[in-house]
Amino acid sequence: MSLSQTPDTAMAEPALAQPGAVEDRYEFKPFRYSSHYWILQALDSEKAPVKILDVGTASGYLGKIWSARGHRVTGIEFDEATAEKAKGYYDAFEIADLETFAFPYRREFDYIVFADVLEHLRDPAAVLLRCLPALKDGGKIIISVPNVANWIIRLSLLFGKFDYMDRGILDRTHLRFFTLRTVKELMGEVSCKVLDVVSTPLPFQLVLPFTAGKLFAPFHAAHYALTRAWKSLFAYQFVITAAPSGPRRMPDSAEAFTAAPELTNQ
Repeated sequence: MSLSQTPDTAMAEPALAQPGAVEDRYEFKPFRYSSHYWILQALDSEKAPVKILDVGTASGYLGKIWSARGHRVTGIEFDEATAEKAKGYYDAFEIADLETFAFPYRREFDYIVFADVLEHLRDPAAVLLRCLPALKDGGKIIISVPNVANWIIRLSLLFGKFDYMDRGILDRTHLRFFTLRTVKELMGEVSCKVLDVVSTPLPFQLVLPFTAGKLFAPFHAAHYALTRAWKSLFAYQFVITAAPSGPRRMPDSAEAFTAAPELTNQ
């Protein structure tokens, strides 16, 4: 695949292998306006290969596309079974707990990507601080997080409900919850300047697969326009592009984190 191909073209490729239990929850969202669509779009302007650190790879769906485009991609994943399915798409791969991983890289990557990851961490700020020294000068970090202030959650709270689910904004494994304001505050806490914010609409295509057809394209376009107009209320997720804006400091307890073993090269 050439570097100039669009995310839509890349997503039209044959699907990955049948997902297992973990992948069923964290599946690739190949449709327009999804968080994965916008993350791929963010790198689409790169006409020459870049180095990417994909943190929390799941089954490797993003790494597969980036590698096919000629980029050099390193992956990190906690779940061993999922990692076994993903690592073939990466130039190097590490199975590690992000809460203790030392990120033993220095000015190595053009992009660090946390796609649907930070909400699963006890201390996302500490993890971000440890990873930032891995960025090259001029490098960027891309994150996607769910919006707990979405209108559906607000309506549920109005009726006294805050029920966890198997996936979505109230995924049972989510430890942290973000609004547009708090995710911006998080980036400021780690001395990163927010360069771009994209809001994604509710993924009707996951809940109602028949809406993925072309017949429903005008509906999705209108839904996205509404989401753009009122991000804080209608966004399902936020995709944030940011860059370090000051000295890259390590968290106070950095010395307690374990150093990573040698990476596995594919």
